[in-house]
Amino acid sequence: MFFTFSATTLFIWLACHFVGDFAFQSTWMSLEKGKSWEVNFYHCATYTAVFILFAHPSLLATSVIFGTHFVIDPLKARYKIIGPIWLDQALHIATIWLILFFQF
Repeated sequence: MFFTFSATTLFIWLACHFVGDFAFQSTWMSLEKGKSWEVNFYHCATYTAVFILFAHPSLLATSVIFGTHFVIDPLKARYKIIGPIWLDQALHIATIWLILFFQF
C-alpha cells in the first residue's frame, strides 16, 4: 500500500501548526502552560482549533493532534525533559507528517 499526500496539504498543515503554536499562543499561555494543566488544555484547544478550521482533519486526526500536543508541551514547559525548541517543534512536525502519511 502506497501512502501519498500533496505538497499543498503538507503546507496547509504546517501553516496550521505554526499559526496555532506561535501566533495564537498568547504570552499568558506561554508563561503559564508549564504551571497549569488547565492553561495547557486551553493552548492545546486553541492549537487544535486552527487545524479544525483550516485543515479539516478527521476525528481521529483531531484527537491525535490535541493529545500529542497536550503531552509534548509539558515535556518542555513543565518537566524540562525536552530542552531545545527545535526538538519540541520536530516532535510536533513528525506528528503531522505521520498523520498525513497514515491518512488518519
